[in-house]
Amino acid sequence: MTMMKTIHKLFLLLCLIGIATYASASPEAEYKKVSKTWILHDDGSQEYRHYMELTLFTHTAMNSTYGESFIVYDPTFQSLKINASYTKQKDGTIIRTPDNAFVEVLPRFAANAPAYNQLKEMVVVHTGLELGATIYLDYSILTKAGYSPALDICERLQESSPVKECEVTISVPENTPLTWELAGSNTAATETSHDGMKDVSWKLRNLPAASREPFLPQNLDGVPRILASTYPSNAIALLELGKRFGASLDYESKTFGPYLTEKASDAEEKLKILHDYVVNQMGYVNIPLRYTGFAIRDVDLALRSAYGTLAEKTYLLNVLLNAAGIQSEVVAVFPGNVNPDACGLNAVKTFAVKATIGGKERYLSATSLVPSSITARGELDKVISLKGIAVHVASEPLVIKEEKEINLSKEQAKDGYVVCTLPALSKGIDSWGMGSLNSQREGVFEIPSPISEEIIYKVYPKDGMVLKTALGDETIEKPFGKVSRTIRQAEGGIEVVRRIELNKQQFTPNEYKEARSLIQEWTNPNNRVLLFAL
Repeated sequence: MTMMKTIHKLFLLLCLIGIATYASASPEAEYKKVSKTWILHDDGSQEYRHYMELTLFTHTAMNSTYGESFIVYDPTFQSLKINASYTKQKDGTIIRTPDNAFVEVLPRFAANAPAYNQLKEMVVVHTGLELGATIYLDYSILTKAGYSPALDICERLQESSPVKECEVTISVPENTPLTWELAGSNTAATETSHDGMKDVSWKLRNLPAASREPFLPQNLDGVPRILASTYPSNAIALLELGKRFGASLDYESKTFGPYLTEKASDAEEKLKILHDYVVNQMGYVNIPLRYTGFAIRDVDLALRSAYGTLAEKTYLLNVLLNAAGIQSEVVAVFPGNVNPDACGLNAVKTFAVKATIGGKERYLSATSLVPSSITARGELDKVISLKGIAVHVASEPLVIKEEKEINLSKEQAKDGYVVCTLPALSKGIDSWGMGSLNSQREGVFEIPSPISEEIIYKVYPKDGMVLKTALGDETIEKPFGKVSRTIRQAEGGIEVVRRIELNKQQFTPNEYKEARSLIQEWTNPNNRVLLFAL
């Protein structure tokens, strides 16, 4: 009888585990269908059409995640057409979106940018939601000729919930060159022609939800996304953008650069002054170029308004540096894992200024004083000048070497002992937020940079304190890096040397366990503690 009760309890436990596992694996929603269509017409006008069917499974999906849809457009050159918007409830009842559920607002990213206050964001508030309901939304954005220099697509196809069916279509006039790539998927394209147009289309099925793992690859390795361009080449796309930069006046900014640096003693100090001014004295509005028609404001106007987009601030920094006698140019950064010629301007990850001082190249961000990650990433990215010329960037790890002094006294003692905690740095691995990492990993793990970090702690105990922590060396070494700690006697005290090296930036799921072990060894607070006795 006791045996039967035990079996029944075990069976019940297994059932509960199964239910819990199923519940945790169930998505909060599912896209039954997503369709995205881009059309370039003969006259240069464009149309983008978006259609989705989204079924809700949880209260979070219904009340928070998917309660609204957001559509940004520029009414000066674009018009928005809502083709259909309704909810089909679980019993089949159709609830059409009422007029007052279409709310037009200023996009948040344009809030502090008066020059871009013409931008609009249509907030579609989905009504009639319940568990099991399906949202239907179909809209088109119609763009006048001349707003965009070309048909330029860089679109992630993976959503925050699974997608059962995803259809993608690109349609251009037959005599128009089109370069495309479906990255992160082996789905074959279907090419057809009709009525003087050529269509390229894909039908993807059962796309998983976007990963929520931390430290995912910056370039979306393995994530389905479509890139397409009617520019003859990536170089010509950048030349077109370069014309828009070059058309910007720069009389005032040219004189402002020498004015700011008139008391600087050398090029290094000039660079520091100008970089600090653009980063800290100029406001930043994170408006993507696609919402400005790939146009930038006059650089002098941006300077007078004391704010700018990434492109505007980058060009201003470039003008200021050149005016102060520092050779520089604007460069664009593209993901290194896709076909460059399929990349138009929408695929630009960021802009930077390449400045040359004493024959050495420096890459500067117009929005941060933190050293650029361009040199750390190396071949993971492609760096190209606005003249369309590829810039070779040799990969260099982030090198950090610091010394810290710590003085101890008996006032810090408790129960006859002093616990000395070696402080973490505000930069390097300690600033990456890797104190706790999951034990398992499904996708590629990418750290912010290869790194070589060394911290030397000089600890000076007083009042006859005796070190109880053992002296010696400890080293853990892997094929892609190592971590070590040395505790030794030094003049007047104790010296602790902590070192870590990670000589690659990306780790496969199979490599993740060993990479995690090195990082945990470094971040473990127990490895930063010394014990002294009075």
